[in-house]
Amino acid sequence: MDRETAIYTAYDDHRAKDPAEAERNLMRAVLRTAMDDVRRRGEAHRDARRYFLSQNDHYLYSFLSVCTHLELCPRTIQTVVGLAAGLGNEASVVAGNNAVA
Repeated sequence: MDRETAIYTAYDDHRAKDPAEAERNLMRAVLRTAMDDVRRRGEAHRDARRYFLSQNDHYLYSFLSVCTHLELCPRTIQTVVGLAAGLGNEASVVAGNNAVA
């Protein structure tokens, strides 16, 4: 049998689909949305700020978990969105208080 048939060529060119790609795409979308929201005002800004400063890593789509799964440095992302400076003063925001530093 000739191995140059279309079926063998198609099979040889086939790349295995990564079953986790959809989840990683969703994580990227969550991160991009939070990055956009932190530049806004009001509730969207406060929610995004809490998201970036949260220390929760148990929830799959938490900031730290997303960074881990996408192999990103959380500190770098926080710097890019302008939240890395003075992280020590942000505890009240992360804790859910209404105070915003």
